[in-house]
Amino acid sequence: MRSEPKLTRYSLVTFVVASALVAAWGMQERQAAVAEPAPAYELVRLPEGLDSLSSLGDAAQRISACSPECAEVVYVWTPRMPLSRSAIPNIDVAARRSGAGLTLVGFEALERYAETGDATDAREAALADQLLAAGALAHAPALVVHDGAGPVGQAILGYKSAEAYASLIADRLSGQMADAAPTSPLALPDEVATAVATAVAFTDFAAVGVPGAYFKWVPGRAALAYESQRRVYLLDLESGETLSAPGTIDFIPTPDGRYFVTPGDRPRGLVFVDADDVFAAARAGRPGSVSALFVDGDMRDQYPSVGILEQDDERIRYRILTSWFEGLLYRDYEIVHATGNAPATVTPLGAPTVPCRGIDLSTPIMSQDGLEVAARDEASGTTKVYRFRDDGRCDEVLGLGMPTRKVAWHPTGSMLAFSTPRVRTANSGGADPGIFVYDRRDRTVVRVADSNGASQLAFPDFVGDDSIVFLIPGRNGEQSRFRIVRPLP
Repeated sequence: MRSEPKLTRYSLVTFVVASALVAAWGMQERQAAVAEPAPAYELVRLPEGLDSLSSLGDAAQRISACSPECAEVVYVWTPRMPLSRSAIPNIDVAARRSGAGLTLVGFEALERYAETGDATDAREAALADQLLAAGALAHAPALVVHDGAGPVGQAILGYKSAEAYASLIADRLSGQMADAAPTSPLALPDEVATAVATAVAFTDFAAVGVPGAYFKWVPGRAALAYESQRRVYLLDLESGETLSAPGTIDFIPTPDGRYFVTPGDRPRGLVFVDADDVFAAARAGRPGSVSALFVDGDMRDQYPSVGILEQDDERIRYRILTSWFEGLLYRDYEIVHATGNAPATVTPLGAPTVPCRGIDLSTPIMSQDGLEVAARDEASGTTKVYRFRDDGRCDEVLGLGMPTRKVAWHPTGSMLAFSTPRVRTANSGGADPGIFVYDRRDRTVVRVADSNGASQLAFPDFVGDDSIVFLIPGRNGEQSRFRIVRPLP
């Protein structure tokens, strides 16, 4: 909410935040990395007169005061995710260009309402219900355009440029978007059955701090790669030991576990490293000694996902998709494996490709064969699966009919794992939706047992063919835990 400049409790905190696309590695191609990540990142200042965190009650009052003559953008964010903080100046510019007001509210405050239903008055409760119905808890940041009567369209997810935000806001204010329809915690098509699986066993592993949203199982390594407090860690799933790794965010293994890719500091680009080097350096306590195999300055966005297109004993062809700030983009690479004293070599195959032209997608994750992508369709606010075409377009092959957070792909591509944004209905109350597995073969969805309390800000992942991992965030001073449930539903 714009007001007279003042300090809020979050304004007093020095956030460790990313610069334009996350200051990161500082590695030179085939040169040693720095010993430790930089201790702080560029602080993005709040625009003049903008509260960093307004209450839901204040947001409801502001919307009520201007209704129906003006529109308000409600931006839902959390200090736990630095890019969520970094996008505030961008959304401020976009709201001003659109002639809309802007109020910033906390993800945690909306999540707390979803759990308890506690509100100061009916007006605050009504706004919170509207934000939940629009999918504002699908990710952080998320923004909802409110025209006084209610949300217009579904929530807009993610860290974007001011131009991208302004365009999406304009689409909603122009009347091109339908009003957001209320959703249930699991609004599945009628033909899809749901059940709760009975787990044989689960195992918890202690995590460092509060891990970020995107953690990945490392195939063939019995390990989990994750980020916490702007550092990357490797969790040994056999011993429970945690080791430091290079990089600061989105440290993503290839589906065969032979390499890692991670965003470098802008404008460095996508960094490739050898997994053998990473694990050897981590065990020796020298994560900064790892050298980059290759840095692609044409691929500078976040949340990489990797597929294998073809391989033999000597070489492998990967497809890597990125998306967050700049939109969907993928590029193919050939890696010739190391032989003797010669390191592996990475060669881009052609220019980066913009897939799924003509479709507005967000939060995409590519399948491990590199041929499909699961993403949120901005028009419907629901998750769909698309197959890439050679002409740059995509064919829709599956619609889940509901909003989800980022999905995880089973190694075979036959299953998807995800969580759904929490909402409140007369039947659900504040029920925790947990983690779900969708089986594409028989079109069934099963809720994973023992997934109560799974993080609303982190995405699950498959571990091998028969297990799934998700984050249980620490509460009331407790340590956060990774929980592995087996077998799969």
